[in-house]
Amino acid sequence: MKRLALGLLKGLVLGGAIGAAFHFGLGWTAATGLLAYLLAMGVGATTGVLTGKPPWRSQAWIESVLKGVAGIGVGALLYWLASKWGAFEIPFALPGVEAGTPWTTVPLLTAAGIGGAFGMIIELDNTDDGSDAPKREKRQVKARVAAGEDAELAEVLDGSEGERGL
Repeated sequence: MKRLALGLLKGLVLGGAIGAAFHFGLGWTAATGLLAYLLAMGVGATTGVLTGKPPWRSQAWIESVLKGVAGIGVGALLYWLASKWGAFEIPFALPGVEAGTPWTTVPLLTAAGIGGAFGMIIELDNTDDGSDAPKREKRQVKARVAAGEDAELAEVLDGSEGERGL
């Protein structure tokens, strides 16, 4: 449950930041069509890279890149599902957006929702144990054989070879 909440929080923060940049920074208060899909894919990729195991950890950059690539498809899929079956009208007004506008056309809300959903999926899959270095097995101490024992062993082996006719 802790990972689920952490993934939701990370995704909401990342998606909300990207959505706020579009909504307040660029002034794009409505995103439909191709722009909405591109926004969703960008949020999915960013969330995939930055949630779960961070890419700056030892040997984690490949995993982060793969999650980012998967996030492109998952972001587009989540936007399609939301716009097809979950496009309800928001009951309140936002700056630049009237009440009654479908939430899937508002970048601030759409990006946060997609980021939160994909962040939960990534964090549930994350099995990070908290250590940077891979665990190594302990080596077993090898016993040393004294020089006298080597000579006795050689004599026994030499004698046994002679008896067998080798």
